[in-house]
Amino acid sequence: MKNQTGIWVDLRNAYIINLPAELHANEDAEVIHLTSEIEESAAAGGTRSKTPWGPQGGDLQRTAQERRHHEENGYFSAIMDAIPPNAAELVIFGPSEAKHGLANALGKKVHGQPKIAGVESADQMTQHQMVAWVRAFFTRPASRHLPNQ
Repeated sequence: MKNQTGIWVDLRNAYIINLPAELHANEDAEVIHLTSEIEESAAAGGTRSKTPWGPQGGDLQRTAQERRHHEENGYFSAIMDAIPPNAAELVIFGPSEAKHGLANALGKKVHGQPKIAGVESADQMTQHQMVAWVRAFFTRPASRHLPNQ
């Protein structure tokens, strides 16, 4: 049996759910919780130029966007480092677009990453609901949604 892992992710929290190797094993799934250090900032206010029709605060906004991009990349790297080395299949799910960002980051990493079995939308859940969702995903016979590659 393959080792199967699910990752519930948004930009605040990530839960990595490692299922036991045997599908009907009595042991519990291992759940790893990671929190992000991404700042949730409001839209940055601009500054007026001294000349009429001049630029208005473009540098501040660009700097804030670049900082957030680096924070997201660091968060995705921390998640990828926490994926167990024996994971063979992986499903990424969650309520926000962060799941697609993580899938893209995993796709760029060439070696040592598990096969992505699906990227799917899911609501806020408790840890028990996440474990049940991952178990149900890997046991259902229907075709899975594969990420665009």
